[in-house]
Amino acid sequence: MVRYCRQQTLNGIMKEPYIYEFGVRVLISQEGGEICAHALELDLLGYGKTDDEAISDLLEAIQCQISFARSKNDDSLLPFPAPKEFYDAWEAAHAAALKNEVSQDKSKAALIKAVWIAFDKKTLSAAPKGRFKAVELSCA
Repeated sequence: MVRYCRQQTLNGIMKEPYIYEFGVRVLISQEGGEICAHALELDLLGYGKTDDEAISDLLEAIQCQISFARSKNDDSLLPFPAPKEFYDAWEAAHAAALKNEVSQDKSKAALIKAVWIAFDKKTLSAAPKGRFKAVELSCA
């Protein structure tokens, strides 16, 4: 199961933290008429009309990349970081979100959002949606 890092809270205090196997920073921004979700550690993109659609499209791309790396038995196919400016934008969006949370100023709509997507052991051991199999190369 893939979970957005929204912990259950009781009076604003997190209870029973959940330990995840790994997480991916996602930068959400508007590109033209679409929302783009960019997984920074994997440099993969997902698109949609809403944040949720873009994240769903991105999760499918991540599952396919993991499936492909598994089919090739090559873990070097997974970590492919995005350029530094995207990490800088994520950090700025994250800092702005924290500042807005403290000041309770909800009037500022974020054009860029910083999201963390976490994967747990159950998700990693489950069979991904898409599977890749070796095919014979051919020349045209």
